[in-house]
Amino acid sequence: MDTHTPSSDLHAAVMAALAQVDDPEMGENLVDLGVVGEVVVDGGRVSVRLIPTSATCPMADVMVDDALSAVQRACPPGTEVDLQMDWDTVWSPDRLAPALRERFGW
Repeated sequence: MDTHTPSSDLHAAVMAALAQVDDPEMGENLVDLGVVGEVVVDGGRVSVRLIPTSATCPMADVMVDDALSAVQRACPPGTEVDLQMDWDTVWSPDRLAPALRERFGW
């Protein structure tokens, strides 16, 4: 990682990149959908965990591929990116951004 890029700046860049990725089924960005479970920046490594909206999410591979591409573009050259789907954490509508929760009627 570029030693001039503070971890907080890289974390913000990763979150901004994830906010540009839409869930292929819902057509809403991953951040507002609340599927971004964790983003950890540790030196030259970024770790991202996504939470599927269902245990049988049929588009999980597409979501992971799209998110990985976006995060890699947001990171300085040489940054190691690990992006995984967290199948153990249960997603709920409580994770939605307030405006999206209201729009969906939850």
